Amino acid sequence: MLLKSELITNKNLDEALKLQNFIFPRENAKVNFLDSIKEQTLATIPKKFRLEYFLVRNETGKAIGLWGHYLEKDKHELWLGWYGVAPEERNKGYGTEIFKIFEAYARINNFSVIRLYTDEEDNAAACRLYERFGMTKEYYNNKNDISKDIGKIIIYSKSLTGKKAKLWNSKFLNYKGQKEKENN
Repeated sequence: MLLKSELITNKNLDEALKLQNFIFPRENAKVNFLDSIKEQTLATIPKKFRLEYFLVRNETGKAIGLWGHYLEKDKHELWLGWYGVAPEERNKGYGTEIFKIFEAYARINNFSVIRLYTDEEDNAAACRLYERFGMTKEYYNNKNDISKDIGKIIIYSKSLTGKKAKLWNSKFLNYKGQKEKENN
């Protein structure tokens, strides 16, 4: 299976947003994607510290998925964001391949831990996939960052060093702030 990750730029932004809205109909990545494009122009930021998002194409050139990466608090931990496959393209192995691309990217750039967050209600199938990838599951319970309209948030972590990954332990993520940013 040959997949190509294409950096989201102004050139393919509309196509990426259309796919993102199809994969995540209740969420809006436009602000995230635009922030990513802005960071691409800042040459003073080392590449591995940039916020980057990718449109994924299959061997025919069709856009079938998305993935991105960013840092939270620890520069040795890389977070996966906006990871998804178009509904009609699921169960073809694309999700596994995209995750492998992300994990390889993290290893090549010497990150020791990879993490992601998701919600249990909307992404039960994805949760099973993350557990198959050897990720450790923990519930996010930061009372300053959760509201009743947000489902049960799960953080998945995986060490890339062979050691057990330290849990996130509900450190503040600014999940509510991200949701507000997406809704504006």
